[in-house]
Amino acid sequence: METINYATGRDYGMPQVLEIHFTPTDDCMVDVPATFTDASRGISGTVKVFGFCANRQDIGKAVLAEYDAGRYI
Repeated sequence: METINYATGRDYGMPQVLEIHFTPTDDCMVDVPATFTDASRGISGTVKVFGFCANRQDIGKAVLAEYDAGRYI
């Protein structure tokens, strides 16, 4: 399990930084679950992101995109 902190550049009374937990994989062709916590908005959830062969910044962007689209549980 790996943890990253992804600063979105947004502010909701405090800077929005997503704490993201995921298990890295070498298989870029699978959906990987990633959990996130958004302390600035008091929201947490799990999203599925397609592969994790990208760098940490790309992982943060992918999780944020799913979160923004409401595709989290």
